[in-house]
Amino acid sequence: MRLLPALVLGPLAGVLADRFDRRHTMIGCDLLRFALFASIPAVGLVVADRGAVVGWAAVTTFLIEALAMVWSPARDAAIPTLVPREQLEAANRLSLATTYGVTPVVAALAMAGLHGLAHLVFAGPAPAWGDPVTAALFLSAVTFLVNAAVLAMGIRELSGRGRVRAHPGIRRELGEAWGYIRRTPSVRGVVAGILVAFAGAGAGVVIGAVQRYSQVVGGGDVVFALLFAALFAGMALGVVGGPALVHAFSRRRWFALSIALAGISVAVPALAPGLGTAAAACVGTGAGAGMAFLVGWTLLGGEVGDELRGRVFGFVEAGGRVALLTTIAVASVLVGLGEVPPGIPAARVVLFAAGVAVLAAGLVGLRRIDDLPGVPVLPDLFRAVRRPGDESPSDRGRTTPSRRGRGSYGRDVGEAVRPGRCTFRGDGG
Repeated sequence: MRLLPALVLGPLAGVLADRFDRRHTMIGCDLLRFALFASIPAVGLVVADRGAVVGWAAVTTFLIEALAMVWSPARDAAIPTLVPREQLEAANRLSLATTYGVTPVVAALAMAGLHGLAHLVFAGPAPAWGDPVTAALFLSAVTFLVNAAVLAMGIRELSGRGRVRAHPGIRRELGEAWGYIRRTPSVRGVVAGILVAFAGAGAGVVIGAVQRYSQVVGGGDVVFALLFAALFAGMALGVVGGPALVHAFSRRRWFALSIALAGISVAVPALAPGLGTAAAACVGTGAGAGMAFLVGWTLLGGEVGDELRGRVFGFVEAGGRVALLTTIAVASVLVGLGEVPPGIPAARVVLFAAGVAVLAAGLVGLRRIDDLPGVPVLPDLFRAVRRPGDESPSDRGRTTPSRRGRGSYGRDVGEAVRPGRCTFRGDGG
């Protein structure tokens, strides 16, 4: 049910984000999500037929996911219009850290608080209207209403374009975005890298395989929870701490190397003798994926023109969801094959194969989008990490703005470009 909206509505969501006022689009989506979320517990309270309640929950889940598919590209396309060019990476870092770091923690604490409150208020089992899950759904609905109110009362810059453009039709608009990605090598490389991070490095294979792997290393649900937490802790670490580690290192190189790091870390549990090594590897996987998401999102936000940005983000987000959920499903099936070959658990084989594939994708991506040909990669990285204030050989002779910072994504972030054209260095035109 969570995959179906991405398959059916994913590409169209980006068209809506580009076609209509982004602020109004986000407000409308939030109001509808408020109503849908509130309707789930409301129907459960007034309808006695449990089958009807479950059916309505399935329908609303589909609709909520569909609205999220529209809301997210509108937000991501609007961020470059809200912040100064040099602060786009910091804005994306805050967005990702909030989404994958703060929000899950707050949600878990809120759920625990609701359970504790229900235990204090009701001597025995809570009635239906006081059930913690019911209260959590109503609380989730209220958050969307509050968000809609904030957008309605301010942040008018979210609307984006101050001009009205002709709409040639949905099919042609989709073709413009796909043609832009296909014709622009560096953008194509970034999009492919993000999808790889979603599928293999980002969690797809790891989440799909790690539950069975936790049994291989002699654990159970507790070990699975630990490895799962390590993955997302690493993601938060990469998003928050990555930029401070690499300083002014080329962002395109950093993007590709982050994917390679995630691939190596995915493969390590296949060879890991125990839980400690596997947990450290999950942290590395999450860190690599988190840095890849951060840099990839910022590269796309700065390089894709405003008139195409929503459609490109819509394509990436839809493709990412499909890749993530598909690889979780496939990995879950493969790890259930037992020992392939005999004596080697399938979970280890799946993790190792996925890690090698992701590593290869990162190295190929480095060749495709490297903006500093002729400059050795690893010495350049070590120099950036150890002596961030030093000028590297690749910086010498550069003039402003290119020399403004090798972490500046190669062009003025936020500057619009015409469809079908991209100013990545090294694209060959």
